[in-house]
Amino acid sequence: MTNTGSYKGKEIVQVYASAPQGKLGKPSKVLCGFKKTRELQSGESEILEFSCVKKNFASYDDSGVTGYLSCFVLESGEYEFTAGNSVRSQMIIGKMSVTETMVLERLETALAPRKEFPRMSMQNGEMKLIAVQPISPDTIAKKKETRAYPEYSGDRKIRLEDVAMEKATMADFLAQLSEHELICMTRGEGMCSPKVTPGTAGAFGGVTEELLAFGIPLACCADGPSGIRMDCGTKAFSMPNGTAMACTFNTELIEQLFEMTALELRKNKIDLLLGPGMNIHRNPLNGRNFEYFSEDPYLTGQMAIAQLKALHKYQVSGTIKHFIANNQEFSRNYADSIVSERALREIYLKGFEMAVKEGQAISIMTMYGPVNGIWAASNYDLLTTILREQWGFKGSVMTDWWAMMNEVGKEPAKTNTDLMIRAQNDLYMVVVDAKANSMKDNTQAGLEQGVITRRELLQSAENICWTLLNLNVMERFYHPEKLAIIEEKNLIDKEQEDFSNLKYQEVYGETELDISDIKAIRGKTEVLGLTFKDSGPYRVEITVKAEASELAQLPITIYLRHEAFSRTLTGADKEWVTISHDVGTFEFPSQYLKIYFGQTGLKIGSIKFSLIEPKS
Repeated sequence: MTNTGSYKGKEIVQVYASAPQGKLGKPSKVLCGFKKTRELQSGESEILEFSCVKKNFASYDDSGVTGYLSCFVLESGEYEFTAGNSVRSQMIIGKMSVTETMVLERLETALAPRKEFPRMSMQNGEMKLIAVQPISPDTIAKKKETRAYPEYSGDRKIRLEDVAMEKATMADFLAQLSEHELICMTRGEGMCSPKVTPGTAGAFGGVTEELLAFGIPLACCADGPSGIRMDCGTKAFSMPNGTAMACTFNTELIEQLFEMTALELRKNKIDLLLGPGMNIHRNPLNGRNFEYFSEDPYLTGQMAIAQLKALHKYQVSGTIKHFIANNQEFSRNYADSIVSERALREIYLKGFEMAVKEGQAISIMTMYGPVNGIWAASNYDLLTTILREQWGFKGSVMTDWWAMMNEVGKEPAKTNTDLMIRAQNDLYMVVVDAKANSMKDNTQAGLEQGVITRRELLQSAENICWTLLNLNVMERFYHPEKLAIIEEKNLIDKEQEDFSNLKYQEVYGETELDISDIKAIRGKTEVLGLTFKDSGPYRVEITVKAEASELAQLPITIYLRHEAFSRTLTGADKEWVTISHDVGTFEFPSQYLKIYFGQTGLKIGSIKFSLIEPKS
């Protein structure tokens, strides 16, 4: 590659493979490699070497037409390789001949459609419509007893750190946990849990005192693909959206960017970033365009690998999502993605597979809706057969927030967590109180009725613990005094407030808050942590008055539950003014009240919350 222009710059080289049409039919070109040059001066050259993995341009036979059902194959014929700076600008760089069909990987049929639908296929050299047959066996019939665990032993003083130091086995450690403790462990808490970094999405692991006593740390996760989200006033960098990052074709640059994100996560005591977003758009109006790399599976996989590699350097990680085929935002809980097994394997699963196998992903989030009739969070084919048995994934799987689960042919519900455990979706995200079963899930009932077993609860607990063992939360929990100081490297505004030790005030029915620490200073954001003990619609009343010259303009903005309301006083407002706002009923009890002062010169008199009497 030579820079023939007059200015320095970088260029992308994309390598494509063109396969013979054969019996399956193929796309005209498949991306199987890319690299970006370093910054080249005018006239400067760089040699780029490529190694294209055969599976990246192989075909998956889900019909048996090649004689190799459920296999990735290279059909016989000539394969042509081209290179250029885009799919429209290519030159032939090599060819490869395959004399007879080559089997690259033998798999088991999984996640196939349950109803017939027509699609294109090659028959006698012509493209024709054929019906995809429903061949996926029933979920329950596929259950396998894959792991053995010792009987319940009670507390033997083994802690999770002993497993990390290889002083004890994971099986012996988990044998100490009661069924109730194992069930609690499958419940993540949030949003804005006061147990972890303020304003984050959820907490998992040691969500009860009993679990903490066994040395299971409480990990923190935060949105997302666009950067850390903290709903309490903490500043964080906003990232370019996934599509923009993928457009760079620059994995080195993405790694550098996410090394800084890893430092930012460490600084804020966050263990998992809920991203990258990896779904492939099936429609240009897909509601998650701001999160997903799209549009090519190989490119998506490589970008995710780059992000994960960078995060792992600082013992934090990402949660790849939304597994799998989340293709629209409208009615996302019910929109059934009907996809052939071949399309799933070659397109929609491919990036995730690369992230698991090459990016060493340790956390995955399932999508809200169903794929081929079964909701993703309870889909055994997806989460056990494909993800764990075929790909070798060892980490934990979490639901999207307040997702639903179902059994074949039955209606979904948020409370069907026994089906979630059976499929090896390990964490239900999120509940208010794991110990009290605030979501009223049916895991305990499923255990009593034989839908799930203690062994399956142990399996989910092992998956969760394995994730924790690979995160910095272990060091933070066991040896906080040994933690290396993470240099800010100008990542965070030096004047930013530290909300890590935010105190929470309880709100009952009618409550006046303690505001003694609030300082009304220009450009300052004050945050109050709140825990609402009574359910119902609330009204907040804030009294303020001016302590400035009569010509002063004194704006104040209040944020609560993603709503903002403002008022601008003048210096003439020397008497108390009441700002009142109805904020409705809160979905979860932990909230943050943020107050932003546009100018110095306001005095806060009181902040009161009161339950609004329902209308008769």
